[in-house]
Amino acid sequence: MLLFITGQMSISASAMGTMYYVDPRTGSDSHTGSLSDPWRTVSSSIPKLQAGDTLFLREGIYLEDNININVRGTDFHHIAIKNYENESPVIDGGYKEFRSVPNSDWELFEAARNIYRSVKTYANAGLVHGYLDPGGNMSHLVPYENYEHLSSHNENYTETGSVYVGPGVFWNSSDQRIYIRLQPSRQGRIMGYTIPSNVNPGQHEICIVPDGAGLHFKSNAAYIDIEGIDIRYRDNALLFETGSHHISVRNAHILGGRSHIKVTNNVHHLIFDSVTINDSFPPWVAWSDVKRGTKPAHSLQQVAIGLKNGVHDVEIRNSLFKNIFDGIGAASKVYNVYIQNNEFHGIRDDVIQLGTASYNVDIGFNKMIHVSKGPGRNGSGHSVHPGTKYIHHNIIDLKEKYLYFRAGDPHYTESGDGMSWHVAFGSHSDDKGYIDPWKIYNNTIIAGEMRNANYHDKGVGYAYKGVFNGVPQEVYNNIFIQTRDYIMETGIDVSDGAHILDGNLYYKKVPGSNPLFRDWDDGTRESDFHTLSQFRSDNFFAVTQSHYPPGWENSGVEADPQLDNQYRPLAGSPAGSGAIDLSSNGWPGTHDGGFRGAQPYVVDKQ
Repeated sequence: MLLFITGQMSISASAMGTMYYVDPRTGSDSHTGSLSDPWRTVSSSIPKLQAGDTLFLREGIYLEDNININVRGTDFHHIAIKNYENESPVIDGGYKEFRSVPNSDWELFEAARNIYRSVKTYANAGLVHGYLDPGGNMSHLVPYENYEHLSSHNENYTETGSVYVGPGVFWNSSDQRIYIRLQPSRQGRIMGYTIPSNVNPGQHEICIVPDGAGLHFKSNAAYIDIEGIDIRYRDNALLFETGSHHISVRNAHILGGRSHIKVTNNVHHLIFDSVTINDSFPPWVAWSDVKRGTKPAHSLQQVAIGLKNGVHDVEIRNSLFKNIFDGIGAASKVYNVYIQNNEFHGIRDDVIQLGTASYNVDIGFNKMIHVSKGPGRNGSGHSVHPGTKYIHHNIIDLKEKYLYFRAGDPHYTESGDGMSWHVAFGSHSDDKGYIDPWKIYNNTIIAGEMRNANYHDKGVGYAYKGVFNGVPQEVYNNIFIQTRDYIMETGIDVSDGAHILDGNLYYKKVPGSNPLFRDWDDGTRESDFHTLSQFRSDNFFAVTQSHYPPGWENSGVEADPQLDNQYRPLAGSPAGSGAIDLSSNGWPGTHDGGFRGAQPYVVDKQ
């Protein structure tokens, strides 16, 4: 049975100390910190806190950055840093320039290409990010890593030269100026975007995000609760480093740069609850701009929450992650990670990326809506507890197409317009040879069609290769809906005991020539199967009985699940009965079984 320490603990503890107050409008750091005599800055106030104290942040914008948190509460007397009642404080680490409209913070540098540069110099800004018009139709500016891409005439994919992929910024370490170009891209215009209509940056509110952290939890930071505070405009809005532990972040809006929240080096016992990260990734930037060729938008490969290098006992719940390249990155070794009841919307690459060395990971009851991929593997080593990744009761809606390939890329021609779908369960570099069996059950997955050679014939993506310590990958009670004439799954070996499949519902909305299962292997031959009944009448089914006596998909069905607009099957649907009973397994969320898919059926009120 899986036990999650974080799921059983409550980080919050009652305040037994002194209440202090900070006010950026009326305070002074020489004051006493009382409600009537508040301090002014967060950075000067936090070192004064002791176990049990509460620091209330009053309404206003705190133009502060790299706020080091190195204080410690106790297990029963936490330190709380939170908003004053019904007020909305904002910790803003961005440059104060470029915000007013109009402004004279920019000067024209190269008129032919509409390139401007900052009037002032900015030492050690690093790889800057930027947000255009954050008060309106916000867009994340491309953080160019060199001037050649920013200033290029070329807008086609290239393996060797430079390419401009849309409005962006660049910090030049030689003259310490920030360069900006707001010329709408040709790809954006093709897709119907003309953002912005005015290419003069002085006519826009622009928030420039430099290197560094907003809140930096240092080695001594422990037993701290952060609540009701917006933290934004630093490369890592929140940075947790070696030694920090037992920290919660609740009811917060977070907006950083490359990694909005970064957690590394054995940090443990964290809770992120009701956190919102909405990055506004530009839709005209292709996946290949970030990942292929000369990678002009490489630094847009962001992650909402990054966990790595032994991070453990982490809960991420009730949160919203929207319009970001990657959702949660846990590509190395992490363990005891609990990701539940979150919504992921408009994620352009991996919703969640899991290292093969990780274990005790519970990903359940999440809504992954209009995303490019679902959870995916990344090779990071063999797990010490294989088979303890539980992917269950999630809605994974992949039917939205996204821009994958730019004109000039050979895959652009194959897909026709550069747009494509991806897979529910992806892998990275074939997982580097590591074997990683998952428990995939009671998910509702709506898929499209991969339309390029690199990813052709992947299907939904639950197949994987090999057997590790005799632990199979188990796939039960899912609803798989294919919206195109396309395969469900490919390349599974039915003879090696690496998989068990049963109780799943398969539905192809568009009949056609493609089989349900392609290139399945029984150790002597490969075969395609166009229907479940065809598979069950073949010797392949008998082969599966040697390691799963009922036989694969003995209880599986091929039928319309009859979902409503909330992804719930109606009463009487084939999804409402016939599921495999998993209640005795002790897996997360299996006590209320009896149905297929992520949600139980509902009464048809029509």
